[in-house]
Amino acid sequence: MTRNVHVTFIAAVFVLLFLATCFAGCTNTAPASQTPVATPASQVTAAPVATPAVTTAPVATGPKTRLLLATTTSLYDTGLLTYLKPKFEALYNVDLLITSQGTGKAIELAKNGDADVLMVHSPSQEMSFLEGGNGLNRRTFAYNYFIIVGPKNDPAGIKGMSPEDAFRTIMAKGKAGDKTVAFVSRGDASGTHSAEQNIWKSAGYTYAKDVQKSGNWYVEAGKGMGETLQMASEKGAYTLTDEGTYLAYTSKLNLEPLVSQGAILMNVYSVMAVYNTKQPVEKIQMADNFINFMISPQTMADIGNYGKDKYGKGLFTPMTAGLPPGVAADFTTPATAIKPLKVYHAGSLATSFAKLKKVFEAANPNTDVQLWSGGSAAIIDKVNKQNQYADVLASADSALIPKNLYPKNATYDVDFAKNTMVLVYSDKSKYANQITADNWYTILEKPDVTYAISDPTSDPAGYRSLMTIALAERKYGDNTIFDTLVKPYSKMTMTFDGSKRTIDATKPTPDGKKLIITKTGPEITPLLKDNKVDYAFEYSSVAIQSGLKYLVLPVEIDLSDPGMSKSYASAVVIRPSGTTTVTEVATPIIYGVTTPTSAKNLNGGLSFVNLLLSSDGQAILTADGQTPIVPALVSGTDVPATLTNVKKI
Repeated sequence: MTRNVHVTFIAAVFVLLFLATCFAGCTNTAPASQTPVATPASQVTAAPVATPAVTTAPVATGPKTRLLLATTTSLYDTGLLTYLKPKFEALYNVDLLITSQGTGKAIELAKNGDADVLMVHSPSQEMSFLEGGNGLNRRTFAYNYFIIVGPKNDPAGIKGMSPEDAFRTIMAKGKAGDKTVAFVSRGDASGTHSAEQNIWKSAGYTYAKDVQKSGNWYVEAGKGMGETLQMASEKGAYTLTDEGTYLAYTSKLNLEPLVSQGAILMNVYSVMAVYNTKQPVEKIQMADNFINFMISPQTMADIGNYGKDKYGKGLFTPMTAGLPPGVAADFTTPATAIKPLKVYHAGSLATSFAKLKKVFEAANPNTDVQLWSGGSAAIIDKVNKQNQYADVLASADSALIPKNLYPKNATYDVDFAKNTMVLVYSDKSKYANQITADNWYTILEKPDVTYAISDPTSDPAGYRSLMTIALAERKYGDNTIFDTLVKPYSKMTMTFDGSKRTIDATKPTPDGKKLIITKTGPEITPLLKDNKVDYAFEYSSVAIQSGLKYLVLPVEIDLSDPGMSKSYASAVVIRPSGTTTVTEVATPIIYGVTTPTSAKNLNGGLSFVNLLLSSDGQAILTADGQTPIVPALVSGTDVPATLTNVKKI
């Protein structure tokens, strides 16, 4: 299809920015389709879900508002936005101005403040956009699937393969000099290009090193999806495309779907409001109107029906039709917020903070609480070393806040909860009916038993697992526990000087068979439930939240008792931190929270902390297996006067 593109597009954008005039959106008519693509049986959606609780606004009158939408080419090239545009404009008396580019370029446009709404399909890029404080009210509204298409004669013989095997085969034959085998990539930092890179990664390749510029077989188009499809068709090459755009172009292509199964091919579309310090509240509110329009029952129905008359099936599946397995999406919560609240928190707080988010947003509908989970050391490094801001930061190791953030990035710390190290397992774990608090380490040492810890380089639960093992040597009078349980299956070592056991975890390097290390603690849970590991060191709260069995360890090693601080301190872990190392001394497990000095929504951050410290927050923590500290203990050089339910120490 030939797109009617304005040659003066870039100039028009500058006119819009500097002279406050409008540029016209490109018009586009999708070509007819010949052969619809069948949805694979493995990708049939689940049962329908609840209808979004979104109300329809009355028809507006008066002067029209302009709303700038930056979107991906696949939504525009299919004609979906052309179809929906007049419906939204009539409903809200607005001029919706659309610019379609690859996701990467659309995001850059939004970052620069040159758009009011962003609608794309690359979750990782979207998360980076939001984490940078550039957007709010992200809602998913539809999905389809990526497919690998190619010539009918399929010279590489990839038909029916997994996406990863197909890519491996195309590369192998292309690099071997088979001139009939080529691959055309979007090559434009779009959502499709990002999805392609994910497949290469899953196939075992480093994209920049192994794929790009690896031979004439691999061509980077640097164009939109429609033009990339046409280029692949002309060259008799393979390419990755979303199903909707393929259907819209298929009548003009000599390509057919060859690979259409695999979870990695899921393609989810999201919409969000653009946020920056210069964005007028009225624009954010109109952006919210557009988001609510997209997730409304009527629009969802329109999306589901779009294309059925021409192509025999819809080009997109609305979220209301049922979520695919493994996909979590918010498409029922109306967008009302006009400002974000950015919260970094330890992974073990994820369940509790998700509950706090709902309570807070119900009381503050103008605020979008954005939760960012990770190992405590890792999230602290984001604020301390990576120039990320945060309105709230909650660590599973309160000592990390003054140690790493004072005095530049934080001025106080509130100790608000306690936890305990336990050994988690399932009914299917080997020797589950034999393990006790006296023999657990001998069970873990057995050759056929596997166990897991989280990353000791960035997650307190990880280095606390090692501390528990070190303390066990003294508790049980056995100085071989570490050398038997950890050393043979990693590059970690331990030295003992008669009073202190020091573990070097600068390069953990687990064997991945006996010892498995996950990025964060909560990532261990599915490994246990899927019987991929037998045991894991974890916080008791995570075990309770996940419904798994756990072994209570002796108080001398479980890091639960503040009265045993001196005894715990005999275990030490050295871990990497940037280009240097830091030493962590075993202490009782205490959670801390602060509002960093980089906070952009300080009042909101303090309100969130006060909710956490309130009786409601305490009840949430208790239900999730953590022990609140009442009253919470606050210390620091500049403690906010508005904090409640705290005691200064």
